[in-house]
Amino acid sequence: MRQITGSKKYQDGIQVFWTDQGTDLSDFFSYEDLVDQRINAFDLLNNPRIYQVNTASHKIESLVSGCSFATKTCEDEIVITRFFDAPRELAWRVWTEPELVKEWWGPKNYTSPSATIDLRVGGKYLYCMRSPEGRDIWSTGVYREVARPERIVCTDSFADEKGNVVPATYYGMSSDFPAELLVTVTFDVQATRTKLTLRHTGLPSGDVSDATRAGWNESLDKYAGILAVNVYKNQ
Repeated sequence: MRQITGSKKYQDGIQVFWTDQGTDLSDFFSYEDLVDQRINAFDLLNNPRIYQVNTASHKIESLVSGCSFATKTCEDEIVITRFFDAPRELAWRVWTEPELVKEWWGPKNYTSPSATIDLRVGGKYLYCMRSPEGRDIWSTGVYREVARPERIVCTDSFADEKGNVVPATYYGMSSDFPAELLVTVTFDVQATRTKLTLRHTGLPSGDVSDATRAGWNESLDKYAGILAVNVYKNQ
């Protein structure tokens, strides 16, 4: 099985791409193939890296458990779409420049005293958010895809202050919490606005998913404010 790194749409199907021992390879799947394999073509185009290809059997499989792409839903995924009155390039900068990230990262009433970013495929980030009580919670991940200013795909894990991945129990959470999640953020142009779509995949259902969605929305509210300030500065 090989992880798919890219995909391209054609009239009668989708070509997928991957790398094997330094060699770039590809295969073509008709839309009939994808329907038979219960693969959602739209998701394959927008999130190719959450799929893998079995070259021997000419099949595509998801790397994410709990998904039903026939119905375009995932049990362990949240999707948030927001629109911002700002150019896409600026929206990208506010999302990726450490000093700007520190101004909005974390839910309402949280601050972010530290953010380091190595924005390249294989690079890592390390963020800290501080609760109103002064408790620091660190998170880290590896960038799997960076396509400025359109798309970022990265892993998401709890960490200690040195960037070492730690289990959720380190922060008093359940041992059932996955060690690694996946975050995909896309930036699309909509007239004079930017459409931001965030997908957080691998989350346990129930209270954890609900709390994560609420936390992201509160962070995005702060992001919107910082973005607006920077739009004003650039006028």
